Amino acid sequence: MPKKALHDCAVRNLPKEERGAVLLEFSISILLVLTILFSTCELCTLIYTYAVMSDAANEGVRYAVVHSSDSAGAITRVKMYAALSLHNVANIAVSVTYPDGTAVPPSRIAVSVTYHYVPYLNFMSNPPTISAYAQGRLMY
Repeated sequence: MPKKALHDCAVRNLPKEERGAVLLEFSISILLVLTILFSTCELCTLIYTYAVMSDAANEGVRYAVVHSSDSAGAITRVKMYAALSLHNVANIAVSVTYPDGTAVPPSRIAVSVTYHYVPYLNFMSNPPTISAYAQGRLMY
């Protein structure tokens, strides 16, 4: 007997009340599974975005360590790095500071990146803001 015929026989043998129960159970189950699946994908995307912003801040520090007085170049480097991973660079705010007060080696340099996360699914009423920070010493 073909599979379709077996399935039809199995459904026909159920009382009418149980046919509706099977449909209801399936609907609730598929809704729960899809919610968990999409939430997991969104969480993974959020973690990936944090990793990209952290790496972008590190890339800005690497650039600034070699080019000590070029903070505009470090900002450009951070945005360029983030753009390579297909993030919207219009939502990125980058700040380059010198914690020791001077851009003369061996002073420290710090790069802060702030990104307003844009979720793929629109179930977040208040998406988080991702912040990353990296620090290094200027080279001689």
